[in-house]
Amino acid sequence: MSREETLEEMVERRNKRLLRFFTELGYDVRIVGNAQKPAVILNEMVVLSCYVKNFDLHFTKEPFSDEIVKSFKLKNEIEATKHELQEAIELGTHRPVYKVKLKESDMFLVGYNYLNSEEAMGRYPVFARHKPKVYFDREYAEKLVESLKDEGYDVTMV
Repeated sequence: MSREETLEEMVERRNKRLLRFFTELGYDVRIVGNAQKPAVILNEMVVLSCYVKNFDLHFTKEPFSDEIVKSFKLKNEIEATKHELQEAIELGTHRPVYKVKLKESDMFLVGYNYLNSEEAMGRYPVFARHKPKVYFDREYAEKLVESLKDEGYDVTMV
């Protein structure tokens, strides 16, 4: 007797297919944000103008646009070619992402730790080489860099 798949399990299965769709076709992507509406980061440089609905991946002409330029089914077996995916990417305009980098190193802001996590007191940044925090808003990233500089960190926005 099989049980019904929960929404969380379905979203997890869909997102695994989404990630595999790109990686098996040779693209370096990372999925970030809300699991129900994930953002796809390409080469740690841009957030692709695309979205998933059920098991369909839709590429749009530009960020936040309803104009779909190409769609793919996210199936167990990938039915698209690298050329078709490249074409879909090239048909749209994509937003840059911003990262905070520790100067004179290859380390990026990846998150925060707290001296007292229960009360969220004493927050301090954590830097690492992999999976940097990405920001979609340039102004927000610039303000974050300035606040970290005020705390004595030698950082820059990239």
